[in-house]
Amino acid sequence: MALPQMPQDPASGAARTAQTATEMAAAAGFEVHALGTTATERRSIADPLEYLCSSGLDVAVTPATSGSFRQFRFRQRHVEYTLLDTGRFGMTKWEASHGRQFDRLFDLELETFSPDILFTYGGLPGDVRRHRRARRKGARIAFCVFNLAYLNADFFRDLDAVLTPGEWMAERYRTAIGIRSTPLPTPLDLEDVLAPQRDPIFVTIVNPSIEKGLFFFARLAEELGTRHPNIAVLAIESRGTAGMVFQAGLAGGFDLRRHESIMIAGAVPKPRDIFENTRVLLVPSVWEEPSGRVVAEALVNHVPPIVSDRGGLAESCNGAGFVLPLPAGLTTATRRPVDPEAVEPWIDVIVKLAFDEGFYEDAVTKTREAARMYDRATLARRYAGFFESVLA
Repeated sequence: MALPQMPQDPASGAARTAQTATEMAAAAGFEVHALGTTATERRSIADPLEYLCSSGLDVAVTPATSGSFRQFRFRQRHVEYTLLDTGRFGMTKWEASHGRQFDRLFDLELETFSPDILFTYGGLPGDVRRHRRARRKGARIAFCVFNLAYLNADFFRDLDAVLTPGEWMAERYRTAIGIRSTPLPTPLDLEDVLAPQRDPIFVTIVNPSIEKGLFFFARLAEELGTRHPNIAVLAIESRGTAGMVFQAGLAGGFDLRRHESIMIAGAVPKPRDIFENTRVLLVPSVWEEPSGRVVAEALVNHVPPIVSDRGGLAESCNGAGFVLPLPAGLTTATRRPVDPEAVEPWIDVIVKLAFDEGFYEDAVTKTREAARMYDRATLARRYAGFFESVLA
């Protein structure tokens, strides 16, 4: 597996999905090496070595020299990892300064490990060059498609297999450019995802960024804080930050900081930390979310999700939770909170989930049934079958 970012990136559903898929392959008998960088989608980047060690990993460090950057090597769940320390650069910015050393590490793996399959994503020129070098060395390229950035049939000519996170994404690529893929539900590692104990209190949104519904959430938080101050609302930072939430409110003429019921917390190391105190999950995504990894994580924790009717979120809910509309005019270019009436259907459901225990328990019961789609043993067999099919 080769990724342009940290496979353990807590802010990236794509990275964690790819990581878990390779762990499933390793558990099925594949020998797996992984090459990545320390780039992350978090807005604030902590020290990567400190983060990796805080996850209980025994990391061997190759120090930087005059001609190279630091490297981290460790083994996690039967996968051998090498990460190039790309410092402050994000996942699309490190190539100019670190690309030559990453290429050397990549080519070394091709020579010494000689992989049968390269499992990867990323469509920048450096990514494509590495795909082609691996193919010339005899590796088959299994490519993950996690967004709509690859709607060009020419891109897929050098790829041997395509994996998509569900039927919605698979259908978009099939109808748009004729690409057939293998759609599989999001794989989860329950050690990272399942909260060991639950005290459900908050209506929680994760990563209140523009594409994840910042300007819808700002209005929703304002209405809840004003009309229902006994409903606790929590926003967990990632690319979306506390400053962005407060500025979004001010753009609509209100100050969310005056509501004691609205809290904002820093990013958490594991998804399970989100769900320990979450009663209801909000996912008002504005962009067409291919699939909702955080929705799957909510379901296995028996947390009812409320999601927007865009992209593959309804598929991710698998019949549980609530799929509600967003205003047609709300896009990623919007820079003001929506009108109050736009959030009314969401408030109605949130209030019922907060105060009607029968309604809430019925919603929880539906999450238990829906979570079967993410059964670890079943998905492990399906992902191992995908990699076997690439070889076949």
